[in-house]
Amino acid sequence: MSSFQVTPSNLTGSLGGLLIGGLAATALSGVVVMQTILYFRIFERDESGLKLVVGAICFLDILHTCMVWAADWMYMVDSFGNMNITNHVFWPAGVTIALTAATTVTVHLFFSYRLFRLSKGNYFITLPLVLLALARFASATATSIELFVHLLVPEFPGPHHDVFRIKLGQFSEFYAHFRWLFTLGLSLSTAVDVMITFSLCTYLRRSRRGGTGRLDNILDSMTLYTIENGMATCIATAISLVFWLVKPHELVYLGLHFAISKLYSNSFLASMNARKLLRAQHVSNSESGGHGFPASLSNRFSRRHRQSVQETVDLSGTKMQITVDKTVDYVIDNPLPSPTSHQEMSDIKSHPHAV
Repeated sequence: MSSFQVTPSNLTGSLGGLLIGGLAATALSGVVVMQTILYFRIFERDESGLKLVVGAICFLDILHTCMVWAADWMYMVDSFGNMNITNHVFWPAGVTIALTAATTVTVHLFFSYRLFRLSKGNYFITLPLVLLALARFASATATSIELFVHLLVPEFPGPHHDVFRIKLGQFSEFYAHFRWLFTLGLSLSTAVDVMITFSLCTYLRRSRRGGTGRLDNILDSMTLYTIENGMATCIATAISLVFWLVKPHELVYLGLHFAISKLYSNSFLASMNARKLLRAQHVSNSESGGHGFPASLSNRFSRRHRQSVQETVDLSGTKMQITVDKTVDYVIDNPLPSPTSHQEMSDIKSHPHAV
């Protein structure tokens, strides 16, 4: 228990870590909500099951944010002046760990399924990932239970007089008896992140044709997205694990753990919304001198204009005529009123520059 001796320095580090973690989690939660709204606006034709997963991720994220601030309130406001409060486990803190576990396993299973499709049904690669993700969920759920619930059996001896007494736990008790459980959960989460990122990047690189075509450029962009999303969650989880092992008496690791759930949610939603950006990049590369922009981001008043453009290209003295069909998406905010009378038409013809 000596490692959990509370000092002014430990108290400052613990409360500061919880405060910064809560602020970071709130900011990332705002990004989650923004990405969720963007998803439902862009991908209206997605399957109902996929929309349900996106909605569940957003709901878990909002609930997680509420629990984060409930825990911060109990630590910083309700318990103001209590020097030993950082050793106490309030129930919202345990709930945040359970919600993080639910979000993490959902994202891990989603990317495992994506890898399963990309690998054309390779169970040898995806099955271990699924098992590890479920093991991480089980360990995190057990951690949230053991953190603040202890069942003392029995209080009165006898086969018919067993009384179960529930009490709030302490971090020192959890560290002494179940330290390995939280360590296992963070370790499994880091391992699954690395394995999924490496496997997805490997299969994406194998799909390249070895050139500089549009498909290869899109695959390169997908690989970059995969690395960025996977490394963000992996690094955050690894840092939280390091603080848990090195400074368990300070709650810095818990503040970092507040933000981990948000990173997983943003990673999932970013991969969903990136589909439109990749399609826009494909369209942009297909057009000569065009600027890629997601067509579905414009409103329902957008109009499509198809025109045929003829260009002449001189190649080694031989003239070649190329006909290109170009699709242009544009939005008319304030269309000019069309002339309705013969007099107005005559005025326009007489003064063409006025228009």
